[in-house]
Amino acid sequence: MDPNASHITEVVDQKKSTKQRLDALDGQSTRLCVAVEAIEEKVETAEAEIRELNIQLEESLMMCAAMTDAVALLPDLREEMEAMRLQLRILQRAVGNGQAPAQEYAPRLKIPEPRTYGGARDAKEVENFLFDMEQYFLAANIEEGARRVTTATMYLGGDAKLWWRTKYADIQANRVQIDTWDLLKETIRTQFFPENVEYQARRALRELKHTGSIRDCENLFRAYAGHPKHV
Repeated sequence: MDPNASHITEVVDQKKSTKQRLDALDGQSTRLCVAVEAIEEKVETAEAEIRELNIQLEESLMMCAAMTDAVALLPDLREEMEAMRLQLRILQRAVGNGQAPAQEYAPRLKIPEPRTYGGARDAKEVENFLFDMEQYFLAANIEEGARRVTTATMYLGGDAKLWWRTKYADIQANRVQIDTWDLLKETIRTQFFPENVEYQARRALRELKHTGSIRDCENLFRAYAGHPKHV
């Protein structure tokens, strides 16, 4: 065989082999490019989904903040609702009575509480306590009835409290009945007015008729007996 022909054949075979390898590499490169493009599309899709999730997260956080603010406002809303209910009851009562009590529309002021009565057998202290309680009832809009009795007895202390505990036991046993403010006033006067207050008052008034002024008589009258029964 001709050596040149053999060499040419080898060269041709090498070229074919090289071309085949290049074609194979080109095919691999094409497949790699396709794979890269697919990956890029997936990355873009993932980024779009992440952006959407971020938007949803921000919206959720805003909703949570709004709900937190709403929860913080609940106590104020409850107070407003209670105030509205109170106004509604006042209006209903006004419609039922034909007129609206003016004091119920007045601004709310802190009402000073009456002083506790400890059971001192002094006509002036007794009458001052009863007067203060009546003023407190008016200011606090406490209507006549058992509620006044309950409220007034809360301001008894010392010997007066012990006395009322005994009376309350009698009430519970149906031995006595003290269910109105007038009955309670009369019972307190009977229990705590000094036994000789009437005698002392009459005697002092007789003396003042000759030695004192009219104003002195008035002051003495008020001091010894604020209730006509005792003078």
